[in-house]
Amino acid sequence: MSSDIRQIIAQAEASGDWDEAANWCEDFDWERAEGIPAAEIYLETAAKAAARATEQQAAVTGAQLVEAVMAARDDGTSWERIAEVLGITSQATQQRYDTPTKDPVAR
Repeated sequence: MSSDIRQIIAQAEASGDWDEAANWCEDFDWERAEGIPAAEIYLETAAKAAARATEQQAAVTGAQLVEAVMAARDDGTSWERIAEVLGITSQATQQRYDTPTKDPVAR
């Protein structure tokens, strides 16, 4: 399965086979998502993709994860909540993602 819905849609548009996109929509927990900011849903999706990534995919999913963390912070999500989603401590989260010039993918 592709790592995010954008890739799923791109593949469906290219192939004309929308089954994977339909499955993603059916499997998505829409009720739970109703009360969660979009930035947090993006963060959770990126974190799951990064956890499943192969070595070749790591750079792409790592970059998506950084983007998701920054979007969540811009949206007002606390470091504590981001750490909870990522499954690491708040301190580790801040050290890894607080300075945009750091390369968290390389760690």
